Amino acid sequence: MRHNQISRQNKNKKIKYLAIGLAAGVLGIGSAAGVLTSANSHAVTRSASSSTQDTDQITYKGVTYVPKGNLETYLFAGIDSPDKVTEIKEYDGTGQCDVLLVLVRDRSTDTCKFLTIDRNTMTPVKSLADDGSYIDTTECQISLAHAMSLDHETRAENTVDAVSTLLGGHKIDGFAMVNMSAIEVVNDMVGGVTVTIEDDFPDSDTLIKGQTVTLHGKDAERFIRERKTVADGLNENRMSRQAQYEEAFKPVFQAKCSEDKTFPLDLYHALEDYMTTNISAKKFSRLALLLSDEKEEEKVSIEGTADFDEDGWQTFTPDPNSLQEAILSLFYKEKK
Repeated sequence: MRHNQISRQNKNKKIKYLAIGLAAGVLGIGSAAGVLTSANSHAVTRSASSSTQDTDQITYKGVTYVPKGNLETYLFAGIDSPDKVTEIKEYDGTGQCDVLLVLVRDRSTDTCKFLTIDRNTMTPVKSLADDGSYIDTTECQISLAHAMSLDHETRAENTVDAVSTLLGGHKIDGFAMVNMSAIEVVNDMVGGVTVTIEDDFPDSDTLIKGQTVTLHGKDAERFIRERKTVADGLNENRMSRQAQYEEAFKPVFQAKCSEDKTFPLDLYHALEDYMTTNISAKKFSRLALLLSDEKEEEKVSIEGTADFDEDGWQTFTPDPNSLQEAILSLFYKEKK
């Protein structure tokens, strides 16, 4: 398994110390089921023998749901590192998840559902020491799960654990943590992606509001990642641009796959130096080809409240009903 480099110098250790401080100060966090049902007028009830396992039967708003069978669940995360994968020798405050995308594939129908998770989502996260040892669990931004320890595999597993907890304990079968510097590589491999610029980018001479441009090189990364100097500087605006890019990326990716069925494999190998993953090249290629077909994928979302914590960090608190409905949509079906 490969390891990610975390080396941006424009952040400091306050990020990690904030997470550890929260871990030490906040105790008694409930299980994922408790989080989902707290302050929820439409309580979720489970069968007597169940906890948070995929085999649970759930009753919600008077309707009983049972788990879908034959599912595969994958987590894809974009990490705020500008470099290739190398050993991390000292923590420098980077390594958070800027993008979190959950893909649930139904093998019975070969269809997929997607859930994009706001990086500022407040959820129980394990705080880890640099050596990966467990400190505590507290509720904080889910993006911080990947900023723990100095080991990339441990960071990836901690992020998988946090996402699984948010989603009621459901298993994540595979993950790929990709440094955001790989955006330029992928974008240029498909020949560029065309978007309409809807906001001013003060630091760019090429991303001009109102113009339609084909993104190449660093412009692709800037369009996807820039936050503080664009619009209101909040993550919601950046997520909107990421969704816009995703929609524009798909047709050009489909075209490349139609021209060359080995393109997904080439893409995988191009990403290897930027990626920590337990997904094989073969599986990656199959998923990519599945996503390149003309089938309509369903996008699932979680509504909630965006705010700031006492230290000025952005937060997103999921609406309990919306979160539960997303979980049901991804993993359950009505009992017949």
